[in-house]
Amino acid sequence: MPAGTPDAKYADYTAISKSVYLDKTTAGFVSQIVGMLSGYEYVKLANGRCRVAMPDEWFELCNGPYAGNDKHTFQMDKLLLNKKTGIYETWIDDDFSVDIFNQYTIEKMLSEHGTIVSKSISDSWIEYGIWDMGGGQRKAGAYGLISRNGYLPQFAGSCEFGNWYSFLPEPYISTDTLGFTAAAMPNTAAYLADTFSAVTGDRDNTEWARMFATMLSLAYTESNIEKLIYTAADTLSRDSFAYSIVEEVFALHEKYPTDWRKAYTEFENKYYIDEITLAGNTTINCGFVLLDLLYGGGDYLKTAQIGSLAGYDCETTCGIALSVLALMGGTKVIPDVANELVWQGGNGVIVNLARTSFADDVYMHADNLPKRIQISEIVDMFTRNFESVLLANGGHIDSEYYYIPKQTIDTYKSVKIENSGFESGSLDVFGISGKAEISLLASTGRYAAKLYDDGEITATVHGLTVGKTYELSAFIAISDKSSAYLFARDKENAFSAAVYRTEGAAAYESQKGILRKLVFTATSPDMEIGIRFIPNMIYSGEHAIVDAFTLYEISETKVGNVTVTDKSSDGIYTNSVNLKVNSDRSEESLLKVSFANLAPAFTNVSLTVNGVAGGTAAFSATGIAVLGFTPLDCVYIPVMLAAGENTITLSFSGRELIINDVQLVKRIERW
Repeated sequence: MPAGTPDAKYADYTAISKSVYLDKTTAGFVSQIVGMLSGYEYVKLANGRCRVAMPDEWFELCNGPYAGNDKHTFQMDKLLLNKKTGIYETWIDDDFSVDIFNQYTIEKMLSEHGTIVSKSISDSWIEYGIWDMGGGQRKAGAYGLISRNGYLPQFAGSCEFGNWYSFLPEPYISTDTLGFTAAAMPNTAAYLADTFSAVTGDRDNTEWARMFATMLSLAYTESNIEKLIYTAADTLSRDSFAYSIVEEVFALHEKYPTDWRKAYTEFENKYYIDEITLAGNTTINCGFVLLDLLYGGGDYLKTAQIGSLAGYDCETTCGIALSVLALMGGTKVIPDVANELVWQGGNGVIVNLARTSFADDVYMHADNLPKRIQISEIVDMFTRNFESVLLANGGHIDSEYYYIPKQTIDTYKSVKIENSGFESGSLDVFGISGKAEISLLASTGRYAAKLYDDGEITATVHGLTVGKTYELSAFIAISDKSSAYLFARDKENAFSAAVYRTEGAAAYESQKGILRKLVFTATSPDMEIGIRFIPNMIYSGEHAIVDAFTLYEISETKVGNVTVTDKSSDGIYTNSVNLKVNSDRSEESLLKVSFANLAPAFTNVSLTVNGVAGGTAAFSATGIAVLGFTPLDCVYIPVMLAAGENTITLSFSGRELIINDVQLVKRIERW
């Protein structure tokens, strides 16, 4: 076989040469830094609203507010000349700090376990001492919750269990580069992003995390920007609010084909709500990423200019867009100034130290990683991890090429719910019992629904397959000690999952909705879904706010047998419950626990797996089941088991739980 020619026996694979992967990944990571150094993040008007579409003359590549250019606005200078070495150094920023840390985590995890293990992600946050704006916040961010409670990722990122910052950009700004780790493997990138984004968020920011990681994965082989965006959007449910934003930005680009400022301004005006919209708003920022790509038209410098001047969190959003173009074109598209100040022929350095003028909860560094890390070393780590992930997914490597198995993106089997996020600004298509109105306290998008009195809001869904399993979800916020029930029912059956008291679950009123999910088996092709609200009659003004219904088919397959070894005759357990688990496989599975928790607040449940600490889950407060409904509250806990017999103890000292059923399952959400 001639040198430089892919091996013909791997003709069914995508072949990327090692030199091309290295070149593209280098350009991709450098572009994360270029966006940070160029963008005008959070420039405010006099009234506190973020400014959109700043003047062209403000732009200078790698010389924005974070590079010391304070002519128009002030930010911390993060591009400093090291006088001893004569090399410019980029100081750590949240746009790429957790991205770097994730690679250390993956490398260690794969060397120890050979697979992705959720508990290893949580453990790494503490081991490496992550500081960050939201995720690493020491009190009510992911780090604080993991360090105090030992939470597994999806509990650490949950608003319900104490994460005040679950709405911030962290899920997508820190996991987009997982696309480097899964180059040309979009499905793998999506699933990595799902796992790693859960530690810092539980809103639609995790959906965008999945899409952006997929975009970066696809960009290794796809050169058409519009096709890349729409292909990556297949990771979203077609009925999700996030997918509607994808369609909306394409329509704006068609409406204003040459005037990017009109498009950005119209988009921001639509989703800005006075005194509610925050600078980190997911809808506005993620829409800007796609607009950057569409209006940049594949031109790196033009995309950088538009992205840097767009507004809101644009030093972040610009970096994501530039990474897409860098992966498409490699280092040849990177302007000279980026090489001179950032890459520096491979000598560029990331300084992993705190800037002491910041408040103690926003240092953005990792205590226990090297204080100075060469960018080339980071790219080498991406390469090593990519090779491990490639081999684990059936790929091959020879002396010159990577042979990557072709993947079709798994998609949701969604069930249509009309006006599911109330974005029409109307409740016309819903059935209402009691009093209901539109609210601006939305968890996603612009609108939500607000219920008063003892009543319901309902919608009828069609086309379910009897006997199939479905997951219904919504964001729900209720006041004081009221109760709400997410339900699905037909004429003979009614299933519910409970919400009891969400007051104080987040720092901002618009972010207090907690994500509740109901997993049920369809008993009819047509069923009614909705929210039943039961106020505490002692208090006046009680209400519930609901937003973003979703419904899609899932698959749960048992991958072992579970026996409760200290089985209670009445299903009530105090302090602990012991399980014997016979697992069919030696990898991470989900322990599905069906339960009721009558305590007035959620209960932390720590796991011991085969005598070793297995992390902590949280069981929601359910209250007493509402009359006429079959309660189906459950929690999924990731556990790493050996094939064969295992022992698990669930400990909840000083509390009681009702345990109805425990199963070991593999779960599929996309098909």
